[in-house]
Amino acid sequence: MVDRLPVWSFLSISLILLSFAYYPLVRYGLQLDAVIAMPPSTMAMLMIGGLMSGLCAMLLMVNRRPQIAHVQQQPEPDIAAAGYIHACGLLIFTAVPLANFLLCYYLWIKYRGRSAWLDRTGIEALNFQISVYLYLLLSTFMVFAVIGLLTTPLILLFHLTCVIAAIIQTVRGKQFRYPANIPVIQGRSGSA
Repeated sequence: MVDRLPVWSFLSISLILLSFAYYPLVRYGLQLDAVIAMPPSTMAMLMIGGLMSGLCAMLLMVNRRPQIAHVQQQPEPDIAAAGYIHACGLLIFTAVPLANFLLCYYLWIKYRGRSAWLDRTGIEALNFQISVYLYLLLSTFMVFAVIGLLTTPLILLFHLTCVIAAIIQTVRGKQFRYPANIPVIQGRSGSA
């Protein structure tokens, strides 16, 4: 039954809800409005709904990833492609909902056939993006207990630090393992 759920519907719902939640913040940030015109509880509920729909879409997408027939073995790792995969995580700071995950997923699907190293890099980066969305969802729930106001910036700072460390390690040609990563994608399956 889960295989029949359309990913596009969860993505659409997530994009709509998160856009409605971000819109007053962006207008306030650009100084178009003197005050944020939406009550904080409404904004938090829109973010919770958007993050939950986005997480559903992410999990459906990685569960339905296309299989690869074979992996080309390159003599040395493709550092640039791996760096791009990790750098996608920085898109979370653009306020474009799910941009960090969607571009990371696209690059992983595109490059994972080149080498097992790129496949592991993409899996690690995608697991981290999904984990961060889950942590942000939990933090948004905690906004109602005020502690979420403290944890959300800490999660975003942790995310930034980890992505920068991953890019640096990748440029050095080393595999990076994200801390506090939930292994949603377990690795290569169905490859010949």
